[in-house]
This record gives sequence, C-alpha cells and structure tokens, in this order.
Amino acid sequence: MRGIVTFMQPPPPKHESLTHTIAQFANQNDRDARWPAESVDLLKKSGVFQGIIPEQYGGAGHKPTEMLLAYEAVARGCLSTALVFTQHDAAADIIITGDNQDLKDRLAPQLAKAELQLTVGISQLTTSHQSGTPAMSATCDDQCVTFSGLMPWVTAAAKVDMIVTGGVTPDRKQILAVIPTDDPGISIDAPMETAAVQSSYTTAVHCKGVIVSTADIIRGPAEKALAIRSTVRPLVVSATGMGLAGAMVDALDDILPRRSPELASFGTKCLDQYHAVRQRLYAAADALSDSKAEPSNAVVRSAVNDLVIRLAITLTTLAKGSGYLRSHPAQRLAREAMFFLVWSAPESVQTQTLHNILD
Repeated sequence: MRGIVTFMQPPPPKHESLTHTIAQFANQNDRDARWPAESVDLLKKSGVFQGIIPEQYGGAGHKPTEMLLAYEAVARGCLSTALVFTQHDAAADIIITGDNQDLKDRLAPQLAKAELQLTVGISQLTTSHQSGTPAMSATCDDQCVTFSGLMPWVTAAAKVDMIVTGGVTPDRKQILAVIPTDDPGISIDAPMETAAVQSSYTTAVHCKGVIVSTADIIRGPAEKALAIRSTVRPLVVSATGMGLAGAMVDALDDILPRRSPELASFGTKCLDQYHAVRQRLYAAADALSDSKAEPSNAVVRSAVNDLVIRLAITLTTLAKGSGYLRSHPAQRLAREAMFFLVWSAPESVQTQTLHNILD
C-alpha cells in the first residue's frame, strides 16, 4: 500500500503540511489529555480559520469542497484538534448566517484575523436532553435575554473567548446568542473523562442568570433557530471521519509490509472501501457547490461510520498485541473511531449506521 494512498480531491500543499505537523503531537496529547496548544496555534497562523468567513469581512469565503478538505486534513493529523476546529467554525457559521447584521459586522472581521476563538454549545437544542424540561431556558424582555441552564457538550469551553449557545423560551421557541466565557454567570466543568478526544477539553457549561443584550442575540425567538446554516454543515462530521479514516490507512501503510501476503491483501480491500466512501462524500460536496439536490446526510454519514469501524478493527487486528497498548497509535485511532457513533448522531444516522454494520 505504501505510496498508493492519495486524496481523491487533492488538498492544497499547506493542508498536507498541517496534517504532518499536527500528527506529531497527537499521540502525546492523547496520552496526557493535554490541550493541543501547538496545533491550535498552527491552525490560526495557517489561515484555515479564515475559510468559513466571507470575503466581505476579510475572510477566504471557501466553497463547501474547500472547507471539507480542510476539516479532513486536520482530522487526519489529530482528531482532537479537528474537533476544536469544527466547533469554532460551527459557531462562526451560526453568526454569519444569523439575523443580527451588526453582530456580524462586529465579530466577523475579528474572526477573519483569528483574533477570537469560539465554540458552540447547542446540543441541548439538537440531540441532547430532548425530553422534559428544556436544558437551557431563555427569558426575554425588550432589552435582553436571560439564559439559565445547561450546555451538555461544549468543546474547548475553558480555552475560547465566546460560546454560541441557545435556549428555549416559555412558549417553546428558540433563541441563539453569543456569550463571553468570562461572564460571571458562566460555570465551566472540568474536562470530561472520555474514551477519546479528551484533549479537546469537551465538557458541560452551566449558565446561571446570564444576561445577554439584544446586541448579542443571533436569531430568535423562532420555532427552529438553527434551520438556517451554511450548506456545508451536514457534511462536516463526515469529512472529519474521512480524515480519521485516512490516518488509519496511513497506519496500515506502515504495518502491512511486515505482514504475510494473505494478510496484506486485506489492506487492498480497505483502500478500495476508503476511496469509494471518500468519492461519495466529495460527490455530495460537489452537489452542494453546484446547488443541486442536497445529499442525504444520514446515508453519507453512516457510510463513513461503517468505514471507520471496519478500518479500526482491521488496524487493531494487523497491529497485533502491540496495537492494544495505549502507547500505540492504533489504539488511539480505534478509540477515536468509536467517537463517530455518538458525535452529532440523530436517530436517522444511528439507524442507518446499525443497518450497515449488522445487516
């Protein structure tokens, strides 16, 4: 397999460099559950944070395929860093596609210069705590909105300047807002002890009577405040998964020359599946760029989930006993593959993933 692994969509040279540089820190950061400071700083200096920001604000205004290539390249080097990157971009995207033009004019130029780092805390509106009392309440008056409650999953909460979050009003409408992390009503838990990506510092964030002026309200009250977002968002998790798949293919590329021809033949099968799924992802991205019919996120996402699980099993098997040691890269990659079974996975994705694995 060595020398055969290629990108279906060739990444810009700076992305290849990012992948290799970030990968140097990935294993140590995972073992120590250490914040990936060097990698995040490299992302800021390289300009990839500019991709999501439109040119009118000083950003690069990248098209969907360009954005997905960046997410994939970073994830191929370090999944924790990619999670920080995607959550920053998710927050920036909500602001850019929001209704508050003054807020865009104020924050977008700073984002284009990488002067602000953001994250997003909206799982309470999408996939977590969806039954019973809303996890985050929002009480409105003419001048402000008061948020109280919980953001269950927030990546890099203790390391960013602002969190984009959302709450539910008494009449069950949603409001999105930007909240500084140094607000006295904000309380950030210690990083969760997760099976993988612990160095992303993902945790729960609590709001106790956090007052947000109308100047920092992004959208709402509205029935579905998150309904308007950039077209690339449904494919972000899939692109990140393909980055992890690429990292596992790279690891197999190192292992297979030391295995028998019979075992090495499984590498060819893995490579064929990798390219087939990657082609499906970027065909979906091209459809977005050409304003064609929107692809089924569940179908693409479940295909990526199935791929990373198969690659994880193959890599662990071929790495033999040493691949079960926590110090071995195969062990980290296998744990990270499990993350895609739970990351932003609505029931449609869960159902299709299980069909692919079990049928």
